Amino acid sequence: MDMHRTSKAIACAATGLALLAVAPGTALATGTGVEAWNFCGSTSASWSTSTQGRSGTVTVTGECAIDANWRMDVYVNGEWWVYSTGKVKVGKHTIRTVAPTMPKPNDRRGNYTYAKITYTAGQTWKNSWEEDLGYLSCRGCTG
Repeated sequence: MDMHRTSKAIACAATGLALLAVAPGTALATGTGVEAWNFCGSTSASWSTSTQGRSGTVTVTGECAIDANWRMDVYVNGEWWVYSTGKVKVGKHTIRTVAPTMPKPNDRRGNYTYAKITYTAGQTWKNSWEEDLGYLSCRGCTG
C-alpha cells in the first residue's frame, strides 16, 4: 500500500471522528428510522379502575425535550390489547389509555400488564419505552 493512500485513509478516519466529537448529543440516522437520542421518555405508570379490574385506565407520566407524537400500546398476558395516540409538548406530560374491557386472567395472580409508549417526531425520530404494571387483579373479567 502506498504512503499517500494510507495518509488519506487516516485523515478521513480522523475527520469522521472529529465530526462525531463536535456534536456528541446527535445521532446518525439509521435505515430503521430509530435515533439514539432519547428526546422523550416515560417516568412512571399506574392502573386505575372502579370496576374491580374489569375495565380501567393506564396513566403514564413522562418528559420530552421537543414536541412529539405518542402512541401507547397496552399488552395484557403477553397479547396486544388496546392503544391510544396523541401529542405532547416540551416538558412534563401525562398520557392515558382506557381499557374498556379486560380479559379473563390466565394466572391466579391476575392479568400481567405492561404499556409500551412510542414517541415520534418528524420522519426519523423515534423513542420507545416500556412500563411494567405487573399483575392486575380482576373480578368478573371475561374479555
